[in-house]
Amino acid sequence: MAHVRPLLPSGHDCHALVTSRDTLTGLVVREGAARISLDILPAAESLELLAVQLGRDRVDAELGGAEELAELCAHLPLALRIAAANLAARPAQSLAGTVAELGGTDLLARLQVVGDPESAVAAAFDLSYRSLSVEAQRLFRLLGVIPGPEASREAAAVLLGRELSAPVLELDELLAAHLLSEPILGRYRSHDLLALYAKQLADTEPQETREPALHRLLSWYLLSLDAANRIIMPNGWVLFPDEFPLTGSPQTFSGPHDAQAWLAAEHANLITAAIHVSEHGPAPFAWHLAHALRANFDAHRSAGGALAASQAGLRAAEARDHPLGRGMCHMCFGFIAMDIGDLDAALEEFNSAKIQFDRIGFARGLAAAWNDSAEVCTRSGRIVEALHHASTALTFHTDYAPSRAVHHANLAEIFRIQGDYTASQRHAQEALALAAGNGNPQTAAVAKRVAGMTHLAMGQLVAAEELLSEGRAAAEVVGSQNNLYDALSALALLCVRAGRVAEALNWIEPLQDLLDLGTPGFAPEDLAETAIVETYLAANRIHHAIEFGATGLARRVAAGHGLTVTRLRVVLGRAHAAAGDFVAARSLWEAALPHTIEESLPERADIEGLLADLQNCAGAE
Repeated sequence: MAHVRPLLPSGHDCHALVTSRDTLTGLVVREGAARISLDILPAAESLELLAVQLGRDRVDAELGGAEELAELCAHLPLALRIAAANLAARPAQSLAGTVAELGGTDLLARLQVVGDPESAVAAAFDLSYRSLSVEAQRLFRLLGVIPGPEASREAAAVLLGRELSAPVLELDELLAAHLLSEPILGRYRSHDLLALYAKQLADTEPQETREPALHRLLSWYLLSLDAANRIIMPNGWVLFPDEFPLTGSPQTFSGPHDAQAWLAAEHANLITAAIHVSEHGPAPFAWHLAHALRANFDAHRSAGGALAASQAGLRAAEARDHPLGRGMCHMCFGFIAMDIGDLDAALEEFNSAKIQFDRIGFARGLAAAWNDSAEVCTRSGRIVEALHHASTALTFHTDYAPSRAVHHANLAEIFRIQGDYTASQRHAQEALALAAGNGNPQTAAVAKRVAGMTHLAMGQLVAAEELLSEGRAAAEVVGSQNNLYDALSALALLCVRAGRVAEALNWIEPLQDLLDLGTPGFAPEDLAETAIVETYLAANRIHHAIEFGATGLARRVAAGHGLTVTRLRVVLGRAHAAAGDFVAARSLWEAALPHTIEESLPERADIEGLLADLQNCAGAE
């Protein structure tokens, strides 16, 4: 700035335009300059720049190639002009051919004008980099170690080996030099070419500097995942790699919403990190990161990123025949299969996990795999098999209270489904006691809902309402849409049983919103559509009950959710009967009956009674 100030005009009506890669804050402060920050070009303007340099006909003739070239140049004007200038000198060269050449080489080295090295993209970056302080240069190099697309202030502190709460003033210096941008407050990133430049600089760091920095970052990821899971999904326990003892401290969270916000912000970084270390090491972090994320994939779990991370982790574990790693990744695949509705594949994955965990006698893993198998069987309506899996899960001793609470809750649910309310109450009380001792609202939401549903099945409406209301409150505290889905379903059923139809209608309104969003319940017994159809039926909205029930039934049949299918057939049959369509009612009840007989479900008596009533009516006519 010192060389600029003497050149500034002093006249009132005179103006000067000063361009720089630096933010020139000093001119803003002392001379009152108005700063205009320019970002990379929008895609349309990148194509326009190429058209100006190369001619519109050439660009229009290869529009796809032009778009790829603009993307490869990160929409950076200098890079686009260099690429266009080199192309203009080679009229026979296609844009697609240039993209192939640039993509298969050192991109930064190729983005220069022959005979004028100072015009290179890397040369421009070098000027900004060399203007930094020593510590800011160090941070920029270390940012190149991050596998993911962006960094937080805490991640920068971790890379530098500082405490999480320590200031990182070097970030401001990098922002001022336009080597970083801050598109979201507290989230820092570089465009693709700068990111490549940072990675090349990182590769110049000695191995004894680069590897510990990456280890500190991966440690922070895993420790923070553990801290987040303990708040919002304590049953989603996190394991740490024995081969690489973790260092540093986890991110601190003020509560569930803070933990969920961190998971959402870091999701892409965590997925990318898992894939990166599976290929470049240290490999154990690949399966540990994928497994730690399993409880938080939710809507992202069946998306390509989560699947790719789990696949990368499994490849790395199989290459080393690492039983723990293989088992952890099979657990991830099991959850993904459940999300997409392939329950048979989910059960196969959990069984594969059991085999691997059994090789090393890993009790907590075996307990989880058997419990998750029980959940799959419950969803598919194989209740006798579910009881076997859930009972086996409890035989593997684990002192991790949240897991045992969920295991007891699942057993309570299975026994209630079978009509054994005494056993259901016993396990529900165990789950409540463990949840109370754990003090986590997510575990409490699960335990209170299960205990409340047992009281509801026994006709104890007052006790049921108290527990179910407390379960809903706990779900709202933890911010879990999955637990809220279960709580709303249960409360709607309670109100229908109590004859409070207007309240039931109020509960199903947000429940339908969650269904429309594709939010799954946490509980293996999904009561949402059944609760909505029963509510419409109780409100004498027969058409709504039939229409919604038919749609829900088709969806659940396709997903293989046998228990929900049977219950929907029963209540949908009642709706058809109320509409006077006894043929449709009979067809639905007859379709539901074999499942109740095969699994010894208490609904068998209800269905047989309904069919008998139909037969008696037909005989009387």
